[in-house]
Amino acid sequence: MTGMGADPRGRGRRRGWAPWTRARREAPVARLRVGNDTEQPLELVLEPYGSDHWLAPGETSVVWTTGSAHGPNPWSGTTLGNEPFQVSCGPGWVVVHANGSEGWVADEDGDEIDCGHGRPATRRPPGMDTGA
Repeated sequence: MTGMGADPRGRGRRRGWAPWTRARREAPVARLRVGNDTEQPLELVLEPYGSDHWLAPGETSVVWTTGSAHGPNPWSGTTLGNEPFQVSCGPGWVVVHANGSEGWVADEDGDEIDCGHGRPATRRPPGMDTGA
């Protein structure tokens, strides 16, 4: 995990953030666990932010999103009804679109992970075969 830098979306980093805190009590919260069960790094991209987070073999991250407390559809960004996430994947990558009002990636303890976490020195485009 990298330093405590400012978040590019203008919000502070979360440390052990609990979705049931008073500030978020009425807003629905969804989370999606993403694990890397392969022997290679796995690129996790969070949309609509475009932030990349690289999972080492055996590592698990959690994608969080908050919905709206008002109205019949809390997940405003979705195209398929009341669903908090849309997921696409391929060899070596997974893209998660968080359909709430905000989204972020955390470790299993709930600490937010910075964009670029675990990024290899030589990054390859998603889905590119390494030739190995």
